[in-house]
Amino acid sequence: MQRDPVSQSSNGPATDAAAPRRIFSTALFRDDREVVIVHRGQEYRLRITKAEKLILTK
Repeated sequence: MQRDPVSQSSNGPATDAAAPRRIFSTALFRDDREVVIVHRGQEYRLRITKAEKLILTK
């Protein structure tokens, strides 16, 4: 059985309860180079550049 990269967690005890959730870009983008994130009714575009960096624009 393969683990889902979005919900991966360690089997050990949590060392920092306030640690942010970790999401792999491959799970977020799949085969695309851009995704639209809707936050409070506003659309933001997160894209992967040719240099493999992430750019977030409104």
